[in-house]
Amino acid sequence: MWEHQAGYRWSLEQLAYEVLDRAGANVDPRAYLIGFRDNGQVTVEPARGHFDRDILADALDRAQQRFARSKARREAGDDENALAAAESYVRREVLAEKLGEAARTVGRQHFAGIGVPIGEWFVVPVLAIHADPWNDLARLRRTPAGDSSPRSFPEAAVTAVLDAASRELDRRVPGVRLHVDPDAVLRSAADVFVSTLVQRAGQDLAHGVRHALDAVSAQPYEGRAGTGSVLLAQQGHPDLTVEVALEHPVPVALARSFRKVLEMSDADLHLLCDGREVFGLGTLADTYNADSEYVFTATISGNGSWELWHQSTPLLRMDNGLPQLPRERLDEDEFSHTVDLVFPEASARNARQLWEMAVACARQSHGTMLVVHPDAAAESDRLLPQVHAITPARLTGRVLTAATSIDGAVLVSPDGRVHAVGVILDGVATGTGDSGRGARYNSAIRYLAGAGRGAMVIIVSEDGKIDLLPKLKRRMRRETVQRAVDRLVARSAEGEELEAFDRANRAVVAIEFYLNQEQCDQVNAARDAVQGREWAAEHLRRQFVPVAPDPAMDDSYFVDRRTGASEG
Repeated sequence: MWEHQAGYRWSLEQLAYEVLDRAGANVDPRAYLIGFRDNGQVTVEPARGHFDRDILADALDRAQQRFARSKARREAGDDENALAAAESYVRREVLAEKLGEAARTVGRQHFAGIGVPIGEWFVVPVLAIHADPWNDLARLRRTPAGDSSPRSFPEAAVTAVLDAASRELDRRVPGVRLHVDPDAVLRSAADVFVSTLVQRAGQDLAHGVRHALDAVSAQPYEGRAGTGSVLLAQQGHPDLTVEVALEHPVPVALARSFRKVLEMSDADLHLLCDGREVFGLGTLADTYNADSEYVFTATISGNGSWELWHQSTPLLRMDNGLPQLPRERLDEDEFSHTVDLVFPEASARNARQLWEMAVACARQSHGTMLVVHPDAAAESDRLLPQVHAITPARLTGRVLTAATSIDGAVLVSPDGRVHAVGVILDGVATGTGDSGRGARYNSAIRYLAGAGRGAMVIIVSEDGKIDLLPKLKRRMRRETVQRAVDRLVARSAEGEELEAFDRANRAVVAIEFYLNQEQCDQVNAARDAVQGREWAAEHLRRQFVPVAPDPAMDDSYFVDRRTGASEG
């Protein structure tokens, strides 16, 4: 089709991987270019037989037939731009279906980009992704008939990648690779997705909502970071209970005014916003039909961070302008695994008690911190007078709420008994903190590096998320690790394609923590072999950092150590 099509396609795959990885979607994207000629000829890059070209031969004709009788065609009328957009949408839809039929491997879902004429060819960029992890991602349940809007942020990201690829193709001579900033693609996808949610909420004329939420989450008010919640809903929605109606609504574009009224909201009383302006404070009634997907919640946690949810479905998280999928609440199995490693003498019942305390704290409207120390009694004495020591007891319900309502952490022993409240943690700067996180998180980092070594800290943020320190790796199956190593070794053999090696190497990088000495030796030898051949053939020196066993790794990280555990 053109001279540099192989390099271009590979750079598309790398862009898709980077964008989706940053978005939080581990779906192993593969990129293809499908070329169509007027005589019915079809070509595929790479030409490895991934698709049955005979099945694809009539794809464009099928797309034209469907478009001619589509609702989108009728609604576009005589508007040339609307007609072109509608035809492109129908073509992409039909091509994705035909690619699924033509694929010679199963288990992948296909997405087609906008086709671009290049010489005698009509070229379409395509992404194929693993269907199982894709279908497990949080998304809206429905899409209105004929609506091409994305149901999830990763779907918006896939479309944004393909759109960027089509724009790069639409040049007089397409380049050898895509010169596209992954962060710019992600922000574009976030803009489209947030606009989609606002439109679903009933406001077709709202633009810049994502920028407005970015601004208000980063805007301080009287020295305080912005925290609160916003319901995105149409004014007059029958399931909205308006407690306070603003006679003069506040435009969301006015960041200072938006931030000021945010002070009035909390977990149980939301700002009401239609995407253009804040028109009051209120709540969503229990009568709301969640299947309608017309009302969304923006939870603002301050310091440039906010999240969008529909009921219990996490849709988008923004951290200082960079989008991703929201971090899910801590998994109970992961929590129990951490307790097991940090406190080997603790029982499963103890782990359950600590988990219930953390979950109870997450339901509260304010953040807090639980410090689980192996000798909580002695630690309480050591930290005097910067703690309020109490008679050791297991606290639940309103008593636990009272204990966590004051500044400072709650000091707990591994058996779930509280020894002190209002604990001010000590520690020294270590250089291992996170400047993007708050004081609570970083004080826990400093404490664990000093006098708190051997303890565990449970951090509950104002938006109900739970962080657990120390951060430990998930458990994994031994055979999963060995399979990744074996695949890398096989792909490093002479005659194997470099792309296949790069994909296998990417998989090994993700599991390097779990490698034993023999596996490390195999990985290093495979990388050295590829590095040597590249240098001999093209005088290109690829730098691989030799991998060695991680001293923190032991058999407890393997899932087959304990029956019934699940793979990480």
